[in-house]
Amino acid sequence: MLAVCKVVVLFSNILLLVGQNSARAQNRVDVLRGQQCTQVCNTQAQSGACSYTFVVPKNERDSSCQSSPSAQILTEMKRDVKKTSDKTNRLRHQFSRYREDRQLWSANMHKDMVNATAMMEIRSLEQDVKVKNLEIQLLNQTLELERLKGKNRELEEVVVMSEFELIQLRGVRQTVDHLNEVVTTLQTRLNEVSQLLTGQLQEMLGGQLGIRPPGGFPPPPGAFSAQPQSAFSAARQTKMYGSIPPQRIGFDKIFVNEGGDFHSGNGTFVTRVPGVYFFTFTIQSYDGKFANIALVQNGKEQVTLYTEDDDRNIMQSQSIMLHLATNDKVWLQLDGGTHHAILSFHDNRITFSGYLVYAKLS
Repeated sequence: MLAVCKVVVLFSNILLLVGQNSARAQNRVDVLRGQQCTQVCNTQAQSGACSYTFVVPKNERDSSCQSSPSAQILTEMKRDVKKTSDKTNRLRHQFSRYREDRQLWSANMHKDMVNATAMMEIRSLEQDVKVKNLEIQLLNQTLELERLKGKNRELEEVVVMSEFELIQLRGVRQTVDHLNEVVTTLQTRLNEVSQLLTGQLQEMLGGQLGIRPPGGFPPPPGAFSAQPQSAFSAARQTKMYGSIPPQRIGFDKIFVNEGGDFHSGNGTFVTRVPGVYFFTFTIQSYDGKFANIALVQNGKEQVTLYTEDDDRNIMQSQSIMLHLATNDKVWLQLDGGTHHAILSFHDNRITFSGYLVYAKLS
């Protein structure tokens, strides 16, 4: 807008200058006409008023006409017209150059605007490409999330089935333990009845036939005429991790099991002979795990052995004497939770032993 205003002002100046020069030339022509008229009137000596009729002198080289001021005025007019024409041409040239500069500037501005528009379009396309890439990544992540959700549902179903199977296995295990205890009790009763019947049969045969072995017949087991025997010593050769709920510690190596009162599978001692018993056990802790072991009598904890979650393996022992009645049960129990564990190898670092101190027959 500023450039247009400048062009208008320049053009107005040119028109004003041309108008001024034209007016000045017209004034001088009018003066020249008056002077020529006066000269003609004087030279021809005509009477009457002077008219504007131009009379050409007979002798063009008349000294009176050459020396008249009209020739000077005409010369000045030509010179002024030439100056005006030169100035007009110069202004026209400046205007033409300005117009060319203006056109060049407009062309450069148009080119810059085209370049800027092209750059903006390129950036817009780049942004569109980035947005499309982000949309593709989001879609891929959504698909991956859906796949992981499906996998998670499958794992949850597996966990539920595993927990259900674990519950069933625990129920079966408890049933098997109960059946083992029943079988052990029945076996013990059967042995006692068999020994009693054998003694009675021997007594009957001895009384009827008069036959007695040297030293006499051994007393029947039910009479407890001799000191009963009950002792065991077992070891575990593998490590064991805690679980929920707490579980009994089983043993896989038997050193002594006099009377068959100790069941290594579930690590349970079942009293066959009532009396006072001595028990002792040794445990080695696991690296970075707690060890909380309890000696349990009929579901009640009697003594415990405890170690912190130290990086070193620690071995500890615990002992106790208990008064047990017939069919009382004693076992070792590892506390619940995966942060509990005990360690053993083939060198038998976990042991459990017990024996009858004296029987209580009454």
